[in-house]
Amino acid sequence: MTAPYPNQPSAPSSRAARLSVSFALFIIVANIVLNLVAGAVLSNSPSPLLAWASVIVHLLIVAALFAFSLRYGLAGLRETAGGAMRGRGSAIAGIILASLLLAFTVGSTLLQIAGAFAD
Repeated sequence: MTAPYPNQPSAPSSRAARLSVSFALFIIVANIVLNLVAGAVLSNSPSPLLAWASVIVHLLIVAALFAFSLRYGLAGLRETAGGAMRGRGSAIAGIILASLLLAFTVGSTLLQIAGAFAD
């Protein structure tokens, strides 16, 4: 059986919802890159000031990516509220993924700081 309207165009997808997921995934990339850079820099000269600077820069970059993901996720939810646009699940996934990754980043950073002071 064929669809009653085979040439009917589908609803457009929300650009904001896609951006929300993209920024959430950038948090993963940022964590990997920033940890590699911090490890390389701190292995040569482990100064406390440089260590704190790398932690602050790391958290600021991840917080900025989270803010963008949240902003676009909420915009995506507004755009898809009436059902005229697709992508509501992507907007929700972007918000949830970014929130979990932010919590993971902050938690692991606090554990690293606590481990550094325990020595």
